[in-house]
Amino acid sequence: MWPFKKMQLAGPVEFPAAVDALRDKLRSKGFGTESDRLHSLLHEMVWTTSNELYGELRLALNEIRKQRRDFPTHIAVGIRRLIKSIDRLCRWR
Repeated sequence: MWPFKKMQLAGPVEFPAAVDALRDKLRSKGFGTESDRLHSLLHEMVWTTSNELYGELRLALNEIRKQRRDFPTHIAVGIRRLIKSIDRLCRWR
């Protein structure tokens, strides 16, 4: 159920579902803190613009990726793809 096929990146419509899928995978592998952080950013915070949301998510994903280097490969790949999707959506990176 991952929205990426052959390195296709998530667009604006698929993006929340991609973040939720990653969040669920993190939780299922025991990374509850990281999962809660993504859930909070996407579903509990209020953002003025979509760029603000994307920027905060990108920062959070980068921090999660750097702090935890023991992710299974499929989760690490998912994090990298989401970061690339954000970069493509915003075009400011």
